[in-house]
Amino acid sequence: MSNKTNLAEKAPSESDEENLGGPEGKRPDRQDDEAPEGASAGGCSNTPHRQLSFNTCIDYLKFRFSRSYTEEASFFEELLKILNVDLSESAQLPGINGYTVKLELGPGLSLWYGGTITKDCYGHATTVLEMKGEACRDFEERRFFQEENAEQKDWDAIIRKGWLDLLVEARRMEGQCTRVDLPTDDLSGTITTDLIKAKVQNREYTTKMRRLEVTDETDMNLFNGASESLPGYASVLDSKLKGYSATFGSRDSMQLCIYDKAAERTVRGFVVDVKSWIRFEVRYYHKNAEAEIPFLITALENGTESEHIVGCLATAIEFKEPNNCDQDHRSEAKSWGKWDDFLQGVRKNEPFAHEEPVYAIETNAKWLVKEAAKAIARLSLATNFRPELIAKALCIKGCERINKTDFQSINRYRRERGKQPIHSVDALVAALFGEEGEASFPKELEGLLKTK
Repeated sequence: MSNKTNLAEKAPSESDEENLGGPEGKRPDRQDDEAPEGASAGGCSNTPHRQLSFNTCIDYLKFRFSRSYTEEASFFEELLKILNVDLSESAQLPGINGYTVKLELGPGLSLWYGGTITKDCYGHATTVLEMKGEACRDFEERRFFQEENAEQKDWDAIIRKGWLDLLVEARRMEGQCTRVDLPTDDLSGTITTDLIKAKVQNREYTTKMRRLEVTDETDMNLFNGASESLPGYASVLDSKLKGYSATFGSRDSMQLCIYDKAAERTVRGFVVDVKSWIRFEVRYYHKNAEAEIPFLITALENGTESEHIVGCLATAIEFKEPNNCDQDHRSEAKSWGKWDDFLQGVRKNEPFAHEEPVYAIETNAKWLVKEAAKAIARLSLATNFRPELIAKALCIKGCERINKTDFQSINRYRRERGKQPIHSVDALVAALFGEEGEASFPKELEGLLKTK
């Protein structure tokens, strides 16, 4: 989302006005002949506390719910209402990724359900919501045009509320986000494909992402034919048709894909009326995607989602001025001036390292009631061990895995209720079993609870 609204990535605008792009940009491949009044092209927008202009948006979203759409369609009613889709126009297609049904709700928008290998770790049937880029743009336009007197409304506020409603509802449904893509565009020509290509080839950057799969002939020569993972390098493709792309990281956790968006759109048959369009797309997967959503919600609530997305990009990579630094000292090199100008002073944003959502303890309690209560009852009935003994044994196992982030969450909850904070695992064990801190358990129970 940007300070310039992100409209559909489709056919061209008829406007002859120059597209400045990047900061202060206009989207160059809009479908409609005219943008809705109150909309300005370039990314689902916001007006952050600092007056910044970025072309940013949410461009892919996937949630998995531990409910079956076949058996509990009513559970998804509010979500579908927020998406503003007409089920009478949906189409049932063959499923993918182990699901037997893919319910196509619109271009790039679908629900996946059914199948026996798609259950979660607790044996519950699951349903997946997938929103590709086109579906994200269509969602924004539906939200805008469903408003009465839309031409008099604030596009930015309507679109922001749409995403906020959707993400909050998905969290209320205890959906697990498994992927979210957050791109930032430069359409100004400030950072060109050739400049990025040179920076990547000369390794004039620092990044925490480690994986490489060498895929083009140039890189094969550069890295002496290496095809294994090499720390910090990018997977590079360079095609006359599809343009240049460099991908850092892994689908296991996080990726940054830098690519020629103008070439990608052109090869798909869209008219793009801008000479340069580079996209920097941060993609979070699995645990990182799940961790990102609360921070994205907070940014939407504060009207700073665009700055947040650019902060994610600033965290993913930092381009450097030409230098002779080796791999261990490259971080000491001076930041690339064009990169600093593009980021407009936005700082690195590492949402996963600083805090846990404040409702974590409440979420733990809900999970215990929903998932663990029955399991403890079954174990107690089968072994004749008292439930409190089993619970204490489980707590001891849990204490062995408590980390710094867990302590922050625990102590935040305790302070809010006037309790003294706990600062060590020994203190946790003492709180459970008294000052002696130790407890012995029957060998049978120890064996049942033993994990690798």
